[in-house]
Amino acid sequence: MSSLLLHNKTLLPNAVQLSLFIFLISDVIQAFSPVINHAIIRDSKWTPSQYHILDRTFISPRIFHDDQTPTALMASISPTPTPTQYVFNPIFDFTNDSTSSSNNEIKQKSLASFERIDDAIMGGISLSALKDVPQQNYASWSGVCRTDGGGFCGMRTLPFKAPLNATGEEGIYIDCKLASDDEPERRVWKMTVRTDTSRGEMVFQSQFDLKEAMDIAKERGDEWARVMVKFDGFQMVRGPRLVLDGPKLDVSRGIFQIGMTMSKFQMAVNTTELENFRPGFFDLHIQRIGFYHSVVETQQQQLQEDMGDHVVGVPDTLTKMEAKKKRPVLLKILSPVAKLLFSEKANRRRSAMNILRENREMSRMRAILFGIKSRRKSMGLIPSIFKTVGILGVDSARTILKSALKVIFVYPLKLMSMIVFTIQKTLGMKVTKKPPSLTE
Repeated sequence: MSSLLLHNKTLLPNAVQLSLFIFLISDVIQAFSPVINHAIIRDSKWTPSQYHILDRTFISPRIFHDDQTPTALMASISPTPTPTQYVFNPIFDFTNDSTSSSNNEIKQKSLASFERIDDAIMGGISLSALKDVPQQNYASWSGVCRTDGGGFCGMRTLPFKAPLNATGEEGIYIDCKLASDDEPERRVWKMTVRTDTSRGEMVFQSQFDLKEAMDIAKERGDEWARVMVKFDGFQMVRGPRLVLDGPKLDVSRGIFQIGMTMSKFQMAVNTTELENFRPGFFDLHIQRIGFYHSVVETQQQQLQEDMGDHVVGVPDTLTKMEAKKKRPVLLKILSPVAKLLFSEKANRRRSAMNILRENREMSRMRAILFGIKSRRKSMGLIPSIFKTVGILGVDSARTILKSALKVIFVYPLKLMSMIVFTIQKTLGMKVTKKPPSLTE
């Protein structure tokens, strides 16, 4: 149709014919032109107040078929997408400029904002910490993850004195790299946020693909990966399990806590472990943690003018003592009991006992004598005997207390669940999965 119009001078004036011809030619040329996407990123070699633009160019040729007329050709050409730009607002900055005392203060305050939360809370013996690496532009989150009784390491901020304002932000980003090995895919990496002042196990989490981020960084010749975790991807969890029909993440009232987890457990309705999980030592170097959001292209010039004055403002957190005082009364009462029942030292002793009995095929008595012999080197024979007797006494009391609590609380609850299940099944009512037996 358009071809007819171009050659029929009685239908269109010459100027219109020429304009239409130029339009068609320009569209064909544009079909094979590069499309430039821009992303505002932080340069790890720059100071916290500097940014630069990274151009990521890709060719996206449009293929036209012979039967397409010029009119159909114009209809098949989609408009050029608007370049995507991101603004990254660091909250915690672990980079260190030896020439700037203020920047070092930011790093130290960022480090002091976090506390460990490993699997000791569920009977595990994993151990990790976020530590300073002097004269380096990163912090090290490292440790040893063991699957005996647990299987995860984590860190989280202390409670913020005031919630972080996340209005207009699209997610959380992390500048990091795995320094211990090249198998990030053999671990489950999660980002955690809390949207209230509670300290319970109900939080919002999102898994992220560290391997993909590291591969992208290598392609652009950068050793630091940038992980971007969208708020839309967060889901409510209880421990590693998803909460069915849980509410969506709403950051309009602020964020009260941010955390990270490295785990063998995947986010799922039921407890699901990652196949081929890699336990043992890990070391994740972290430069920055913060918020990000996208902007339209027309804001680019104004952003570049404003970014030069940007200063990292690490949020104020409660101290560990202040956080303990703010805990609910019930938690304050139960905390000493929980420490007695789930002592991290007791868990490690139990794990050591299992290793001696299973790997070295020692009897329990031989393993106890081995412990006395080992302690004698540092404290002498008599103190070592008294210490071992004390440990055995505390562990025995702990075992008796656990058994008593099971008889008083756990077994009656299980019995009630079994009774309700039996009644529902007898009446032909819809029942959920069968409750666990008393011995489970």
